[in-house]
Amino acid sequence: MHRYRPYLSLAAILILGTVLRFAQLEAKPVWLDEILTGLFSLGQSYDKIPLDAVLPLAQFADIFTLNSTASCGQIAATVATESTHPPLFFCLTHEWLSGVRGSWVWQVRSLCALFGVGAIAAMYGLNRIAFSNKAGVMGAAVMAVSPFAVYLSQEARHYTLPMLLIILSLMGFIQIQKDLHHREKLSPVVGISWAIVNTLGLYTHYFFLLALVAELLTILALILGKSFHPGRLGLPENSPPALPQTGLMDSTSNSISGGDSRIAPTEIKVIRKSYQETVTWLSLGGYSLLPLLLYLPWLPTLHNHFSRPETDWFKPFEPSWVDSVTPIFQTLAGWVVMIVAFPVENQPLWIVIPSAILMLLWCGYFLLSIVPRIKAVVNNKNTRLSGLSLLLFTAIVLLEYLTIVYGLGKDITSAVRYHFIYYPGICALLGASLIIKPPNPLTKTRFSILARAGGLRPYSPTLQGAGAGAGAGAGAFLIVGLISSVFVVSNWVFQKPYNPAGVAQQLNLEPTVPLVVVVGYENMQEVALGLSFALELDKIRTRDLPETGWAFMNRSPSYQSVWENLGSVSGLPPSPVNLWIVAPGLRQREYPPQLGLGDRLCTLDPSQYYRLGIPYQLYRCK
Repeated sequence: MHRYRPYLSLAAILILGTVLRFAQLEAKPVWLDEILTGLFSLGQSYDKIPLDAVLPLAQFADIFTLNSTASCGQIAATVATESTHPPLFFCLTHEWLSGVRGSWVWQVRSLCALFGVGAIAAMYGLNRIAFSNKAGVMGAAVMAVSPFAVYLSQEARHYTLPMLLIILSLMGFIQIQKDLHHREKLSPVVGISWAIVNTLGLYTHYFFLLALVAELLTILALILGKSFHPGRLGLPENSPPALPQTGLMDSTSNSISGGDSRIAPTEIKVIRKSYQETVTWLSLGGYSLLPLLLYLPWLPTLHNHFSRPETDWFKPFEPSWVDSVTPIFQTLAGWVVMIVAFPVENQPLWIVIPSAILMLLWCGYFLLSIVPRIKAVVNNKNTRLSGLSLLLFTAIVLLEYLTIVYGLGKDITSAVRYHFIYYPGICALLGASLIIKPPNPLTKTRFSILARAGGLRPYSPTLQGAGAGAGAGAGAFLIVGLISSVFVVSNWVFQKPYNPAGVAQQLNLEPTVPLVVVVGYENMQEVALGLSFALELDKIRTRDLPETGWAFMNRSPSYQSVWENLGSVSGLPPSPVNLWIVAPGLRQREYPPQLGLGDRLCTLDPSQYYRLGIPYQLYRCK
């Protein structure tokens, strides 16, 4: 039983992680990005969406039907022209939709949740290779109950798939590091597998390139560090590897024959070392370049996507003192929700204030506890190489983020979900650190200060403390994570952007009155946002209620074109009609006091103006 205990623990963790990721999977509203996922994965395109006409609401829900004849090549072509992402995720999702029953929302989210479960198992493999079996189990547990990981797994987007691929890539990365620093030749199986995983990652999400660059820079940094200070990694300084037997080697005399001359054994060692280093570096270079070579066909599309207007939602970084620190605080907030997430979104103050205080207190306590644990991982000779590798990988990705923010002027930290690139590194380090018995952060810190003052040696945790003594701290961490994940599943935290369900409730202000909703659009992103509102309204605006019309109307070059097109609407019921104008980019004072809808006059209701990300205003039409 002792031998199988880690696997039984892993099985229980996988079951828990699966339950958290699949619970209430279809209950949350579908938001803008998930609309795009569904549209492209179903094999549809923007041409499927009817524009510039008032149509029954149900007709817009019918857009999301599977086009079984669409091929991966057709989906890739659609994504290349109508989106700003690589095609692999959408192709895989299309195949998944063809074989799984249920609503398209559940189908797409279930695949992402399944990738999330796979990330739990992969985290076990990563930490087992990097540290130990016990660290593997703890790493899987951290991933299973992380509110951040649960949130990503319930999004119908390409976050859990690249995160899974990053973990698999880190497994190969750690094994390559061990081979390099122990002066062994690289395994072709590991190298080719690493190259294949990296290639798949590049075709899944553009940000995967940041992870790949960070891995290569980490390998280079540790190789250079070993060259100057080999002892710092706990490795032997003079242990040349054995050169494989060749035709030039005289195995009996341990020398190389060349005519009548003989090469001394010391020179043989130098030749062996030089030969092995050349083969190793050529192999590493080949494994590193292979993904980039296989990615060449998509590079023109990548260049085109970077200049597309769809990427303009990244808020440009402004060089003011307030904006200069905002990305730092957003990054710190991203770290917080990786370990704890209590209800602070759209909640009453009596919930928000205690939740925020508890989160800050827990983060402070956890920080004091985890820092000495991480130091123990890095300082221990058995885990130093893997610990430094993961630490450097995470730090380099963070530097890449800051370079994009402050160098290119694009604040990618504004969306917490984009921190998934380096989250596997943090998760692996937490898994290795939480099995170590730390000092009590509220008592040992004071003891350390007094000990230094008295000339005594302060407490220093080591890996010998791993085991039962570490259970209390790790247990508290996992319990807090589990509670946070329940809040995620219940839609108390990580609520959907633009609040589609809340908007739909407000649009349905008077259920017994016929309703017309007009969404002004300038690009297809705004059309997708309107579709998220339409799908939620269709859930509550049942067929036995009065008529419901929906329209997308082009607002270029100005909203005047929308106001003029409203006058040509026909087929409205003779009874009064509620008209909602959803107008991205329009200020409240710019709404006209009256509008013509077909043959009737509509008057603005000043008490019914809302703004949840975008403004929408009610007009009452007699």
